[in-house]
Amino acid sequence: MRLWFLCAVALGSLGSCHRDDDGDGTDGTGLLQIDEKTQKARKSAPGAVIFYNLFIKTKKDIPRVRKIVHEQLNLVDHPLDKEIRINSIGALKDLSRLKLSKQLAERTKLIAHYDQGFEELTLHDLWSFCKHNGTDPEQLVVYLHSKGSFHKWKGQAATDRYYLTSGALSKECMHMPKTCNVCSSRMTPVPHPHTPGNMWAARCGYIAKLIDPKKFREKMDSDFLGRHNGAPWCVGRGRFSDEHWVNSHPETAPCDLDTNQSFVSGHPMTRTFEKELKKAPRFPIATYHVSWGECPGKGESLTARLAEYRYLYSQEPPKEWWGWRSFLQESK
Repeated sequence: MRLWFLCAVALGSLGSCHRDDDGDGTDGTGLLQIDEKTQKARKSAPGAVIFYNLFIKTKKDIPRVRKIVHEQLNLVDHPLDKEIRINSIGALKDLSRLKLSKQLAERTKLIAHYDQGFEELTLHDLWSFCKHNGTDPEQLVVYLHSKGSFHKWKGQAATDRYYLTSGALSKECMHMPKTCNVCSSRMTPVPHPHTPGNMWAARCGYIAKLIDPKKFREKMDSDFLGRHNGAPWCVGRGRFSDEHWVNSHPETAPCDLDTNQSFVSGHPMTRTFEKELKKAPRFPIATYHVSWGECPGKGESLTARLAEYRYLYSQEPPKEWWGWRSFLQESK
């Protein structure tokens, strides 16, 4: 008989584990579990490869943005077990000007420098890494970006950045069970499935199934599904397609960490939060209802979500898909 155990932090502490008798991978509350047989192997899984999209507009911004980079990369636990790959967009051409610690510098390399560009450059490199024939499907990758580097690094941008980075690099996401393939501080199913702020960890086996990020925006900008009947942020087109990309496939199995339902979209109110790994969406879909701007009701149609999967990937979701248990209404 297959035994499953609930681990409060998904790190394999058998002293705090409980038996799951119904075989659904949870203890009945939705908290995720680790297979006893694979627990030992998970501890020796390959370290994460972190893809970092760095933007620095001008040379005078380098000292300010350097502090952002330090803040984020100092959250990397056990950096000798990680690899950090950076795309630099804008003024910075030499990573030595970041003045990273010796330990971080040894694990960091520059992928490329671009005078200008957007997030899909780094998302494409992450995707290409996972698509490579020699990449283990269980390999973890993390996507980060220097949020706040364009305007300012204090205030709300700083809160957002720490909240997002600390989740993507958390022990919970680094040890996510096989029932998850994407992990972040918060996953939101409406107005389109996404991680607000777009920082996350994922498994390469899932990432390799996605459309090339460089082609994804064009697909989302098509009017095939009437995408122009709504603002870009309501349907995941334009630059908002980058946020939608990682959860755009019908086989996405998202998990998130934040237990507080006061933040489901937009901007978090606090930078720190109680972490508990759980299948996402963790709240009833009505909790995520979007009432602001041009988005009322967007993303709450099961029919529309399935139509997008068919358009993008020519696939139907599997029986484990989050939407089967989450959608409260179906409309055309």
